[in-house]
Amino acid sequence: MKRICVFAHWDKDNIIDDYVIYYLNALKEVNDTIIFVSDCDIDASELKKLNSITEHIIAQKHGEYDFGSYKRGFLYAKANNMEFDELLLVNDSCYGPFYPLKPIFDKMSNKKCDFWGLTTNSYGISLENNIRSAIWEPHIQSYFMLFKSKVFNSYVFNDFIKGIKAEDTKDLIIKNYEISLTKILHNNKFKSAVYIDRFHHTENCLSSKWKKLILKYKFPFIKTSVVRKGIFVLGEVKDWKDTIEKISDYPTEFITTNSERYRVLEENLYSKFNLYRKIRFNILNNSPMELRKIVIYIEKYGYKILNTLFFNKLKKF
Repeated sequence: MKRICVFAHWDKDNIIDDYVIYYLNALKEVNDTIIFVSDCDIDASELKKLNSITEHIIAQKHGEYDFGSYKRGFLYAKANNMEFDELLLVNDSCYGPFYPLKPIFDKMSNKKCDFWGLTTNSYGISLENNIRSAIWEPHIQSYFMLFKSKVFNSYVFNDFIKGIKAEDTKDLIIKNYEISLTKILHNNKFKSAVYIDRFHHTENCLSSKWKKLILKYKFPFIKTSVVRKGIFVLGEVKDWKDTIEKISDYPTEFITTNSERYRVLEENLYSKFNLYRKIRFNILNNSPMELRKIVIYIEKYGYKILNTLFFNKLKKF
């Protein structure tokens, strides 16, 4: 069984951070080949960090986000007749792993499925008349997805990959690629599975249940966004460091260095909308599912002005 990993990278300063190198080394233990694709123009001194880790590097600004990197890595593998039985698509939006990855692959290999991911997100978006509305749209999250040969050799998957292009907003990336991929594959009778299948009705368990995932379910990652912007958007998460150090020898200084480097950028993006996001987060993730659906319904049909003021101004959510 040969597994190939396409790793999507982006960095605001065009560097390959220590947490990325750590992640890649862990991925090397469970993959036969790693193709590193960056949406950045990275100089040769940085690329040397990848020596002995990756088999091929593509580092050039393309502006198509992670899916554009996935596309380039997959098409490179196909064009060069690389043999593989499983295709893993991973991006750099997580810190970790804090636990070994092999048990995850061992468990998921016993699932009767054609593709799988680590988690699902039940939140989706609708863009009608340039107004962004919330919808209930469960899908496998695209930061970590595995596809078996039945999928990646299909015309459905190949047409999807080849159709990836630059979009005007991050919203359209989520709608047209992350959400659509799961939907398209399901519509074509491919079966999916998910590693953490306990939070189907949570808007985004990676944000709302991050500590429980790590401590109770031995989940190997924490999203970079939880640390980078969690303190002022998602509530108090200052204990991320203690939480990780309880269960792992992961070098948390990698997280501290990276998150501090991004702190000003994230604060500028979100500070103006902090109050609304905090209120919404608390309602949706600390309430029964029925109330969450009511809030989403109100957002979709009752508060288009609110959506215009808040949602359309946010590039990430």
